[in-house]
Amino acid sequence: MELIVASAEREVEVEARSQENGDWTIAIDGREYRVDVATVGRPDVLSVIVDGRQTTASVRALGEGVYVVNGVELRVIDPRSRGLAATAQQSGDGAFEATAYMPGRVTAVLAAEGEDVAAGQGVLVLEAMKMENEIQSEIDGRLEKLLVEVGQTVDGGDPLFVVSPT
Repeated sequence: MELIVASAEREVEVEARSQENGDWTIAIDGREYRVDVATVGRPDVLSVIVDGRQTTASVRALGEGVYVVNGVELRVIDPRSRGLAATAQQSGDGAFEATAYMPGRVTAVLAAEGEDVAAGQGVLVLEAMKMENEIQSEIDGRLEKLLVEVGQTVDGGDPLFVVSPT
């Protein structure tokens, strides 16, 4: 399983592979670690053994794909959904313009024109290759233009929406 884990300062590629003995091999930016994890009394406290060294981690889920681990907020991103979802361009006035990365069909609209949206907030859902991908705004701002509607098919490069900074 391949993932991207992002904090405010950094983004890393992570590959996790389950081993027959129940342990995991975790590769972070290409460096491999043997990992074993178990809960300790409470579901939000984990005992983690990395390459034979034990530590404890506090993990709290904030929402879909967002966690606080030992006080650090992390986003877990499926790189396939990122790649399929959208590409972005920022215009000279700072507006965020999302375009489809590949052909797909709009299955849901999650925000209305004129609505304020936050960075990371879903604006629409694009189905591509039988996977639904939430397309998010990359900036805080106002949804100025929604350029698609539910049921519409789009090609790679087609514009989806524009968010202007507030």
